[in-house]
Amino acid sequence: MKQLFLFILLIVFTLSTLAQNKSTTDSRPLVVKPESNWNKQENENNQNQQITTADGISFSTNSEGIFITLPTASNSIKLFALTGEIVWSGDLVQGRFFIPTRKGIYFLRINNKSYKVVCK
Repeated sequence: MKQLFLFILLIVFTLSTLAQNKSTTDSRPLVVKPESNWNKQENENNQNQQITTADGISFSTNSEGIFITLPTASNSIKLFALTGEIVWSGDLVQGRFFIPTRKGIYFLRINNKSYKVVCK
């Protein structure tokens, strides 16, 4: 009986360790960072999409992620994958930011307005 208990405990420990390793290797950390030295000329060669909205919000994409410029002080931002999964969510202040993503199609919601974003 004791051996069976130890065997089950070993299996549970192994599976939980494998699950933790898989989750850390499959996803990149999504850290939004302010871009203080963002030079548009360097990024123009790799850009796939550049959009400026009526509210003055602009965003552009490349293969590494999404660059967002926000003119207002308080902005609610959500980034959705095509599956509906929330990739990133948060409140950002005025400035320039970068959200790292993988190649794909996303939906970016800024202040309750949605935009289709393609990262190639």
